Amino acid sequence: MLQIVRSRNIDEALYRQLLALWDATSISNPARSDSLNAIAHSLEHTGTLILAHEDSELVGSIWLTHDYRRLYVHHMAVAPHFQNRGIGTRMLQEALLLASELGYQAKLEVHTTNLNAMHLYKKHGFTELTGYLTCIKRDI
Repeated sequence: MLQIVRSRNIDEALYRQLLALWDATSISNPARSDSLNAIAHSLEHTGTLILAHEDSELVGSIWLTHDYRRLYVHHMAVAPHFQNRGIGTRMLQEALLLASELGYQAKLEVHTTNLNAMHLYKKHGFTELTGYLTCIKRDI
């Protein structure tokens, strides 16, 4: 049975499961510095994990953070063999419920080649911010 839960805690076992899920869905990237310590620090402050479990298997996740006005959706992933079953929709609905509870807007980034994710986000009311360029400086 599918369970969607919010969590503000992480341990080594959950971290390994998240990394395996992120690797399986090709959203893992060493340049992001998604270490156990970084995620734990996030969860101690403004972070929340939305986790989807089928029985005892982690089949989906969203890592959320906020800046007290916007809820940021990071690392949304559904295991490939569980995709197209509504799990992404249920997790996104939970994330948007949290945004509503906090009174925040929701914001995310999606790669232009990820058509399935773009379809899901548009279906849930996300619109493209035209005129903006996303920039990052990772080597600080």
